[in-house]
Amino acid sequence: MKGLLNAITFLLIMANTVAQQGEIGGTVVDNNNDPIPGVNVSILGTKLGTQTNIDGYFEIKNVPNGSQEIEISYVGFKTKTLSVTAPSSNLKVVLYEGNEILQEVQVVGRNNQFSRKKTAYVSKLPLKDLENSQVYTTVTSELLDSQVVTNIDDALNNATGISKLWEATGRAPGEGTGYFASRGFATQPQLVDGMPGFTLSAVDPSYIERIEVVKGPSATLFGSTATSLGGLINVVTKKPYEGFGGSVSYTTGSFGTHRVSADINTPLGGKGGPYFRLNTSYLTQDSFQDAGFRNTFFVAPSISYRVNNKLNVSFGLEYARTKQTNPSMLFLRRGVPLLAKNTDELNIDPKKSFTSNDIHLTSPTFNTRTIIDYKISDQWTSQSIFASSYSEAKGYYQYLIDGGALAFLRLNSLLTDPNLQTLSPILTPLVQPMLTEANGLLQTEAFTRIFDKRDANASNYNFQQNFIGDFKVGELRNRLVVGLDFVSRSQHSRVQTGNPVVTTTSNFPQLLGFFADPQSVFPLIPDNAVPTLNATGQQIAAGFNAFPYFDAFISAQGNVIPSSFTPGATYSPSTENLEQVFGQIPVNSVRTNSKTYAAYVSDVLNVTKDLTVNLGLRLDHFEQNGNEATPDDDYSKTTLSPQVGFVYQAIPRKLSLFSNYQTGFINVDPVINVDGSTTNFQPVKANQFEGGVKTNLFNGKLNLGASYYHITVNNRTTTDPQAILLVNQIDLKEIVSKGVEFEVNANPLNGLNLRASYSYNDSQITDPTSEIAGRSVTELLNRRPEEAGPQTVYNFWADYKFQEGSFLENLGLGAGFNGASEHHTINNAITGQFTLPSYTVFNAGAYYDAEKFRIGLKVNNLTDEVYYKGWSTVNAQASRAFLGTLTYKF
Repeated sequence: MKGLLNAITFLLIMANTVAQQGEIGGTVVDNNNDPIPGVNVSILGTKLGTQTNIDGYFEIKNVPNGSQEIEISYVGFKTKTLSVTAPSSNLKVVLYEGNEILQEVQVVGRNNQFSRKKTAYVSKLPLKDLENSQVYTTVTSELLDSQVVTNIDDALNNATGISKLWEATGRAPGEGTGYFASRGFATQPQLVDGMPGFTLSAVDPSYIERIEVVKGPSATLFGSTATSLGGLINVVTKKPYEGFGGSVSYTTGSFGTHRVSADINTPLGGKGGPYFRLNTSYLTQDSFQDAGFRNTFFVAPSISYRVNNKLNVSFGLEYARTKQTNPSMLFLRRGVPLLAKNTDELNIDPKKSFTSNDIHLTSPTFNTRTIIDYKISDQWTSQSIFASSYSEAKGYYQYLIDGGALAFLRLNSLLTDPNLQTLSPILTPLVQPMLTEANGLLQTEAFTRIFDKRDANASNYNFQQNFIGDFKVGELRNRLVVGLDFVSRSQHSRVQTGNPVVTTTSNFPQLLGFFADPQSVFPLIPDNAVPTLNATGQQIAAGFNAFPYFDAFISAQGNVIPSSFTPGATYSPSTENLEQVFGQIPVNSVRTNSKTYAAYVSDVLNVTKDLTVNLGLRLDHFEQNGNEATPDDDYSKTTLSPQVGFVYQAIPRKLSLFSNYQTGFINVDPVINVDGSTTNFQPVKANQFEGGVKTNLFNGKLNLGASYYHITVNNRTTTDPQAILLVNQIDLKEIVSKGVEFEVNANPLNGLNLRASYSYNDSQITDPTSEIAGRSVTELLNRRPEEAGPQTVYNFWADYKFQEGSFLENLGLGAGFNGASEHHTINNAITGQFTLPSYTVFNAGAYYDAEKFRIGLKVNNLTDEVYYKGWSTVNAQASRAFLGTLTYKF
């Protein structure tokens, strides 16, 4: 009987407990009464939460009855907190759009983890992808975690249509990131949270919320403050959020890789904040080649404080310091025909670095951003942003160029000058051996190893004021941004370049000695001819001393080629030897600055519920002070940049058809030539027409994007193919770049996430007329520009995490590949074509992701593919590498 009473008592307690639990449900809509799918709904103080479905509906079960605080958050909308009495099943919550630049919210439990097409940066308005006429691709933090990515260059392998051209070197302030080809034009990661900044390769992936690649010219909203012909790369950083949490990670692996990172978020006050977040990391990594390293320290504190329901203030800064050797980049000869036409003929040894760990650059950077967001009304928001960037580059920059021996061929003029023919018996024995040796070096790929000493710093200051509105005029909904933009840039360069050593080698001492005292060698020379000969000798010495310093000729296999011009040359250079040389070279101190004043307006107009039109216009006034020591390169320019876009949701919230017309421009700095004259360039202008389709199917589990674009660029600055050794910049009247891009992000099964993309680009120089060169540069007609990269670029990644309740619960597997077609890294009728081969690189990984820790393993370049990238260069890429990471979460 006692047991029966106990059982009845237990059942009554359970029944009473169940009776005290209910559910909270409802619908989330925007202020246009459209349902919002994918909204995060959570009950504060508990682990209960969910997301809205395609119809904006949510339901949370097993909620304790009584008063509960629920939080509704969605990227691009203002977070809302409500008091609700459970049970309650008919809530209707209206979210007002806001700007996520101000406060990033945590996204929990997204099914399609590789697709995050919700942003307020691309259009400076919180638009859903399906209503945005702009094309952009997103690389999410979940994708970076799945791939155990340790640098921004590898992260961009996942971006649609992006191919790396140059390695990250830190050779100049603000140019530490690599160069990438997008839609046929070179670009760099130059935006941080939508503002111009010095990103460098030091931005640690643990700090990256996502990377957004905005496709095509984008001057209407971003101006010329960043390259905007083929695309912009924007790094979106992690922001503070409500609550306490974080993680600490350690990664190690091949090539001496060691990386420690931490991400800590904590409140500094009560529930209303402020909230503080700290991201920091330290990376040391050697090269896959016989020398080379990179050490990077990174720290980024940020704070966000919602003062009240109308005012939000946030502040963030990033400090990074990178010390690294120059990655191996072999520049191919110009102005004369190539010997080898591909990497097989060049017979390059990809394991050779052509340097030593003693030669390096140090590149510190410091970025800040202060953002003040004030809600004027439910329809209008004011946003004020102040951003600053500071960067330095110090140390020795090294590069190798084939055909450097061409410089010595100028000595041939001593043998052909009619005024020196009587001196031929004296000059020929001195000059001819040097010409013979130089010609011998040109009969093989003899890469000249060149150095200069860098000491430069640059600063950017940017103030931006935006007024963002969401209102109706009659029945027409308008989402409007009106902005003012001011950018100030300055740079101080103290570069040392020159060659005080070359005239002490080979037969130069005897040759210059003769011109200094010709009568001691040939007494019959009349006295009135001596000054002319003295001047000739001084001109020869000055010309060669002005060349950059080089210390060796090296074959593509890494063998030092003996030469009288580089006596005692060794494979591994040292700083000690360079200091002795550069102590004799004067510092060339140059200060430059420029300012940009801009105003812009962009309106997304709902003509009907499913048809939107985007109209935008920007006015830029650019003032170039250039070199402060001379007014010759000063100029000002005013430019208008229009934009038009159309989006029709053929299936509301599921399928959109879009088209756009976009413009872009780049102001090109004048060049002060050796003779003191100034060469001025017209701004580079771009126009793009694009059309395509975007989808969001099966409740967000399948996102497809496809587009065709046609870009026309005028006055594009490039290198004159007739220039020998020295870079001579000219402009080209017209380049046409067109192509297609496809992207798929899918979540076909619970736990399975897929990402794939394919792009094809056809870029040609259609009119090589150059006002600067004063001729039609027919050597480039109908050729693909070298900066355009490979025609075809593709990538794929699959990640599967076994679900709860299965035998392999918490275990995940990842695998994929990325590749490209062949690429003509040199392409003109004078030099010829040098072809980098096509490649496909396979990668794979596995991880165990529990509540408190994560263990990950990754193999990069699984098949140990030998492949190259470049832009007038040959850059060997990393061989097979193993990485492991351990993360503790709290």
